[in-house]
Amino acid sequence: MSRPYFPFAVRLIGFSEQEQAAFESIFATEQGKGYGYFALADDNLQDPNLYLVNADDLKALAALPSMHPSVIRPALLVGVPKMDLPFPCVERPICWPKLFEVLDELVERRADALSRLQASDIVIVPERRRRARLDSNADPAEYERMRVKRPDQGAVLVVDKTPALRDFLAELLTRHNVPVVWTDSEDQALDACRQQVVAVAMINTSAQEVDPYRLCWAIKEKDAPAKSTVMLLVGNAAEYDMQQARHVGADGYLIKPLAPQHMLSALKKFMPFLR
Repeated sequence: MSRPYFPFAVRLIGFSEQEQAAFESIFATEQGKGYGYFALADDNLQDPNLYLVNADDLKALAALPSMHPSVIRPALLVGVPKMDLPFPCVERPICWPKLFEVLDELVERRADALSRLQASDIVIVPERRRRARLDSNADPAEYERMRVKRPDQGAVLVVDKTPALRDFLAELLTRHNVPVVWTDSEDQALDACRQQVVAVAMINTSAQEVDPYRLCWAIKEKDAPAKSTVMLLVGNAAEYDMQQARHVGADGYLIKPLAPQHMLSALKKFMPFLR
């Protein structure tokens, strides 16, 4: 009997595009002992299960503590750092069987820790939204310009062909008392943003007669003291135009379908009042 296949999301930190492509290729063709792995793209808002960090990149190592890696969301270093760090590492050149062996050990420890946490009702903190840090010598005016204020409260707006996702989210967010609004057109979506505070807008890129990038631009440009978060929902990563999405200010994307816990975790990144 074959072992079950469980894919785990890996956030790659500090690697070149060539190295990222190598990881994506090997993850697509190889796996550990029943566990599969896939690399999250930079704009993918799904929480990672593990961090894979380039130990030769000082910026990556400096950013690692702010991500709060733990047994629940462990970090594995690729290469041997020049300083002592409390994380496991695999040496370069990478021995792929060894890499998978260590990854498998980490996910097994993670599963054991999760089972204990679930028994104790401790809440798992979502991944911090990753933003480039401003230089310490940055001009205060530039800092203020780049600082994005999020609504303290607000609704979730769903732009989709049907209200199915709205119904799903309304049930998911019931205990948080967060209203969930649905529309299937750009004009109605903008009307909804004018009539109430929208904390997060989720736009299905396959919705008919909706240009998700144009709508995102319009939502981001509306006159409001606090800016709505815009997430694009795609069937696969290839449907996401990263250059255009970043140009119009999209905050990232999620790949459909998504498990309830992943959807809620993505919302918590931008709606701290849900925590």
